[in-house]
Amino acid sequence: MKFVKYLSLVFFVGVAVSAHSQVFSSNIVGYINQPLYAGDNLIANQLSFSNNTLNAIFQPGVPEGATFTEWDPSSQQSLPTSVYDINTGWSINYELDFGQGGLLYSPVTFTNLFVGSVWPGFVPNGPFVPPLVTDSGTLLLSCYIPIAPATFYDVVGRDPLNGESVTLLDAVSQISTTTVFENGVWDNGTPILNIGQSAFFNLESVPEPAGYSLVGAGLLLLATARKHIFK
Repeated sequence: MKFVKYLSLVFFVGVAVSAHSQVFSSNIVGYINQPLYAGDNLIANQLSFSNNTLNAIFQPGVPEGATFTEWDPSSQQSLPTSVYDINTGWSINYELDFGQGGLLYSPVTFTNLFVGSVWPGFVPNGPFVPPLVTDSGTLLLSCYIPIAPATFYDVVGRDPLNGESVTLLDAVSQISTTTVFENGVWDNGTPILNIGQSAFFNLESVPEPAGYSLVGAGLLLLATARKHIFK
């Protein structure tokens, strides 16, 4: 299967696997040289280090005045903004764990070195089986492990339902795009995530794994998310 082959390249051989990121590692401990661009970046932390707080996972070199926030799915809005000071670190030391996403704003382009261990649920010699996301509404999510391209299934743990959507941000161009799944087709291209990237997923409520319900697109919630996040 492609996952087995691809993951062996990432975690055992140590090769470049993305035009925008380089991943080098040995076994399931490694590091990622992650470019972060001037403006907004929807980021992920795909290697666990220490307590996975901002002060732990970001290395020296973060520019003064960079900001970070996370998305609160219960209130459907962003949390208070954390600001980086080169002398004192982050004003709010958020945790960024496997499967989560965050919005980093940087005044300039820089590269952060993420180091640590791969998600412990990953089986090196088997296919990647992501945890099932059971929440609904607008969620800021990422793939648990650094693979590219990461598909909807790799992030959510199931196939998409009619009316569900994904909003991605191209950090280079600062352009966001939304694609909606209808009748087996994405209306604006199949959503894929690169290494170190997160995206907004607008998901329907799934009462039981075998009985997915179809409620609606929920694009109004996504528009609200973008209003709070993309400034």
